[in-house]
Amino acid sequence: MTTHSNSNVEAAIYGRVSSDAQAQEQTIESQVADIRRKVSQDKALLQDKNCFLDDGVSGSTLHRPALERLRDAAYVGQFQRLYVHSPDRLARKYAYQVLIVDELQKLGIELVFLNRAIGASPEEDLLLQMQGMFAEYERAKIMERSRRGKRHAATRGSVNVLSAAPYGYRYITRREGDGQAAYEIIEEQATVVRQVFQWVGRDRLSIGEATRRLTKSDTVTATGKATWDRTTVWGMLKNTAYKGSAAFGKTRTGPRRPQLRAHRGNSKTPRRTGSTYDTDTSEQLSIPVPAIVSSELFDAVQTQLTENRQRGHESRRGAKYLLQGLLECSKCGYAFYGKPVSRTSAKGKVRSYAYYRCIGTDGYRFGGKRVCECKQVRTDKLDEAVWNDACELLRHPKLLRKEYERRLAAPSDSDSVASIKKQVASSKRSVERLIDAYTDGVLDRAEFDPRLKRARDRLAKHERQLQTLESESREQSTLRESLSCVDSFCESVGTNLESADWTLRREILRTLIDNVVVEPDQIRIVYRINFPLFAKKTSKNGKEKVLHFCWRSAHRTLGRPYGCS
Repeated sequence: MTTHSNSNVEAAIYGRVSSDAQAQEQTIESQVADIRRKVSQDKALLQDKNCFLDDGVSGSTLHRPALERLRDAAYVGQFQRLYVHSPDRLARKYAYQVLIVDELQKLGIELVFLNRAIGASPEEDLLLQMQGMFAEYERAKIMERSRRGKRHAATRGSVNVLSAAPYGYRYITRREGDGQAAYEIIEEQATVVRQVFQWVGRDRLSIGEATRRLTKSDTVTATGKATWDRTTVWGMLKNTAYKGSAAFGKTRTGPRRPQLRAHRGNSKTPRRTGSTYDTDTSEQLSIPVPAIVSSELFDAVQTQLTENRQRGHESRRGAKYLLQGLLECSKCGYAFYGKPVSRTSAKGKVRSYAYYRCIGTDGYRFGGKRVCECKQVRTDKLDEAVWNDACELLRHPKLLRKEYERRLAAPSDSDSVASIKKQVASSKRSVERLIDAYTDGVLDRAEFDPRLKRARDRLAKHERQLQTLESESREQSTLRESLSCVDSFCESVGTNLESADWTLRREILRTLIDNVVVEPDQIRIVYRINFPLFAKKTSKNGKEKVLHFCWRSAHRTLGRPYGCS
């Protein structure tokens, strides 16, 4: 392993805590303080740009923002030594630890763990590997022990496992309750809860009417908002804690659900590796708490909610609008959702259409003040415009074929790929020779740093060129395969467009279209140029071959504006 002298060594530090609670409690500060103390003792140079901290990010994944920046900085030679508190802060999985350590060592980075030396002897490396495996085992053991402990406490009726209280209660922590947590009724909020239950269970009101009455009465929510949301009231009416029986284990963690795109304002890299799922009532445990409403009133409310859902005009859930999940506002970036025409707005007339409305125009979502002024769009007109445009593309695939042929016309030089590969290999050898020369003392630091930077810049440039050429080659191969069956695909789908039902139309649109951007005076339809060709193609041996999803969002898109009026 490469070892640098302490004088004038560019150092970097990495710290991580797993949960948001640990991040809020600033437990990462203790890691940083210990690491900075070690850096100061070694007399190394530490700049603010070389401090990489992941707050509230799980160590069971490599998709961590600070870790990604650290690896990029290591690749360009931004530092020569990395300080980490312990191996389990670097990664909780042994395989990930080995991958990161090996990657840093190949780049000539000296790795320093505060609790363990590395590379001093084969025994030390073996101990590090064992420590990584024990960290992974420890994480699984802690999670299982915590789960079983909480479940056992919930079986005994302990409120300690609930950790928070709903509207109408105050959560008494273990410290405040002499070792035993409890729910304490807040009478002012409890009065509101009782009123809501009586409106629905006794007066047979809908959730919408209860929400409007709460807003008009100037009653604030638990977070201090003056406007009540229907989902808040629905959650209140479904919470069994109000009848004296709080439920434990209502959710579980499972595989991460796929998303069409990242939520607005959130990173594409998820902070957590899984998603939350609701559990069945039979899997939940009941914990006794002080009741606010009677069991009879609670059961009456559940019956009324069932009747309201059966009688309601909006009984259909899930996929209800043709362009749901595809519309995006050009002004604020928020998505559009479907909103039916109310009876008051319809003035007694029956409306067969609804409106697509930007989320940013709903003031109640943003503390009473809207963040966007985009006008709403009629669903029937927008659906018709987008569907007609897609049908035109399928019935007349000349535009698509022309775009395919234009891309295929670009020359593909296999000799260039081979030449770039040789240059990449040569650049890697140059970097390795410079590191060996510096390690053996042939080069001093003043000469080593600029030469290494130039060598790595050349390597990065050649790798980018190689990546571009290989990407173009893969795209050319995909385009040739797509072009060979584009006509048969459009013909098979185009003949059934007139008889397509709502479900088939939605499937076709979500297959062809990446997104639809709603602008003030027009809409912009962005197509996926390599859409899934689910038409069947006959191969040379006579067998049928199904071409599955093969689009890539990075491809250039085809767009065509349509007015929204």
